[in-house]
Amino acid sequence: MASAMAGVCGAPSWAAIAEARADHSRRYTLHRPSCAPGIYKPAVENSVVVSSRARSSFACGHARISKGKILIRQSSRQFPSPRSPPGPWLLEPLVALGNLGPASGEPHLVQDILKSELSRWRDNPQFATAILKGLGKNGLPNVARSVLSIMRDSQVEVNVVHYAVTISACARVGQWQLALSLLSSMPNMRVMPNQISYGAAISACEKSSQWQAALQILSVMQGMLVVPDTISWNAAISACEKGGQWQLALSLLSGMPGLSLWPNEISYNAAISACEKACQWQMAFHIVSQMVDVRVVPNVISFNAAISACEKGGEWKMALALLGEMPAKKVLPDLITCNAALSACEKGSQWQLALSILEKMPDMRVQPDVISHSAAISACGKGGQWKPALKLLRRMQQTSKVGPNIVSYNAAISACEKAGQWLLALGLLESILDGRAHPNVISYSAAMSACEKASQWLPALELLTLMPERRVMPNTITYSSMISACGRSEGHWQLALSLLRDMPEKRVMPNEVTCSAAISAFETGGWWQQALSLLAILPNLSSHPNEYSYNAVMTTCAIALQWQLALDMFGVFGSGAGMAWIKTKADFHNAGIGACDKANQWRMALSLLSNMPGARALPDAIGYTSTISACNKGNQWKLALSLLSGMLAIRVAPNDVNYNAAIVACGKGGQWNFALSCVVDMTENAVRPDRISCNAAVSACEQAEAQLAPSGFAAF
Repeated sequence: MASAMAGVCGAPSWAAIAEARADHSRRYTLHRPSCAPGIYKPAVENSVVVSSRARSSFACGHARISKGKILIRQSSRQFPSPRSPPGPWLLEPLVALGNLGPASGEPHLVQDILKSELSRWRDNPQFATAILKGLGKNGLPNVARSVLSIMRDSQVEVNVVHYAVTISACARVGQWQLALSLLSSMPNMRVMPNQISYGAAISACEKSSQWQAALQILSVMQGMLVVPDTISWNAAISACEKGGQWQLALSLLSGMPGLSLWPNEISYNAAISACEKACQWQMAFHIVSQMVDVRVVPNVISFNAAISACEKGGEWKMALALLGEMPAKKVLPDLITCNAALSACEKGSQWQLALSILEKMPDMRVQPDVISHSAAISACGKGGQWKPALKLLRRMQQTSKVGPNIVSYNAAISACEKAGQWLLALGLLESILDGRAHPNVISYSAAMSACEKASQWLPALELLTLMPERRVMPNTITYSSMISACGRSEGHWQLALSLLRDMPEKRVMPNEVTCSAAISAFETGGWWQQALSLLAILPNLSSHPNEYSYNAVMTTCAIALQWQLALDMFGVFGSGAGMAWIKTKADFHNAGIGACDKANQWRMALSLLSNMPGARALPDAIGYTSTISACNKGNQWKLALSLLSGMLAIRVAPNDVNYNAAIVACGKGGQWNFALSCVVDMTENAVRPDRISCNAAVSACEQAEAQLAPSGFAAF
């Protein structure tokens, strides 16, 4: 009996395999001798058990590892002809090494298995190819590398085919570093890499998104005068695609004809996919058109990638255009196609088109899945159509083929939230618990946002309290919704401040949105001192105030008639270090103008509005509304009319509030004719006069004791 070789800890000895081939009728166990105390486990756990079972001619053996034992069943014909290739009886012990984990590629373990076959391999090196291919199919590149090493040490010819097969084994499991190591060692072994070995190495880099290494191999190939083939080039394009390098992918695609390489559908699909991941929908659409021009027929993969690119770019029209082209190209849409088109409609709030695609999918021989329904529900929600959204959800609940998941429920809750249906949102949240899904933080945040928009702070607070009990941890969005709900309900600013202070203890850090919501809570009650205090402590909360925070503070001061303080803050914020960015925000200027309006400071309001272009802030309807209102309060009817004309000059559409303020200003100034002119201008600019407009115009006529008011309104 051959002595067992000492290996790694816990690894079996393979010395008994030679005897197993000589004597197939007996079952025996070999115990590993201990080299030192404490090194090996008990002999029973490390023994090699070899059993034999008679089979018909050249029947294959069987090997497996179980509880530290390698079990081998050998056929009755152990001695194959020197010219016959090795059978599974040799491959299976090598494959069984994979169960040893990192120790699977130990050379001495592989040596024990192969030593009886190496003499045959010296005469027929092609026998090793079959073994290396088998190891590659089983995802064992480390064992394949050890086989190569043993072949070299045993003076067995190692050729380029052996290396190519081993590198392909590395590519199969993404071992790109091992693949490059093997490739670089070939010249030292006097084996020159060829097109196949280089291509296998590029494929290994492609599967691991190593685009730099893939391009470097292409460069080395050209330096070694090895012409890349289309397969190698496609792998390099795919590597760039997976690495997010869409420009390089397109460059490789365009450079193929110069190397007498003609792109095929795989080349184009990889380039389209690169554009899709980079949201370059124009280029993806162009490549699909280019395929038709060069007589390369786009397949479903081509269309799927292009439609997905349009979806990510928010181009739902182009996505549907591509979907409509598929029948003419004799390409049948699949589930991925339809889901990408549905997602494009969802992002574009095209709920009617989304429902149409969903209903037509069975006609395309495509069965909608949960992703399809969830996208359609979300499209209805974004389009403000909560009823169709709930109808789809009920249909999913009633069918056994497509049951709703948490994404479906969240989309339905979000649809109710956007429509202000807070009671339905809470009901859907409870229905999740009755089903198989489990609500997550998105579910609770959407339901709390629905309560916040309806000023229902108490139900929102109950949800926040229930979340830890249901093993759902609140996040920043959750707290922001809760604090904002307190802000919408007058008198709950203390609760808002308490929630803000509790966030760090809950390991949830406040952000700009959270702090702005808290300041807005103070704004509702006019608590300007608390708003200023919170603004001062924001840096201590690891949060930086944004324009909304400053705007809320200034508005709070204005509501509390602290207009001078608001204007002082406007000057400080606008000129502070690192605060130049805020001067470009129209909302920041609007907050200052609003403070002037509430304090009847029309001159200051007019000054702030006129200074906005110099600060690179574009005046909008809100700023003009506050300024016209300030002029109205100051009986400056000429300035009010001038501002109204100025809005039209810079293409800011006046609304009914702007016109009403100007009409009231004209009435106070006794300018009944200008008041009526404003009413006429409203109709010409597609602004419908309301009761306030008409009453203000009539009041202007009455104040001027004019008798033309009835005839002046004959047109209305």
